[in-house]
Amino acid sequence: MKKLTTFMFLVPTLTLVFFGCANQGQDPEQASREAQQRREAERQQAEFRKGLPPESIPSQVR
Repeated sequence: MKKLTTFMFLVPTLTLVFFGCANQGQDPEQASREAQQRREAERQQAEFRKGLPPESIPSQVR
C-alpha cells in the first residue's frame, strides 16, 4: 500500500517537472532575432524623432 501511495505522489510530480523542463523558453536563435528586431525598431524611432521639429513649451512662448 505504501508503494502505491508513493507512486501516486511521484507520477504527477515527475509529470510536472518534465513539462516544466520542456518549456524552458525560446531557443537562442529566436531570442537573437527578437533582440535584433528591437534594436532596429529603436533605431527607426530615434531617426524619426530627429526629423521632428523642436517641441515648444506653451508656458515659455512669448
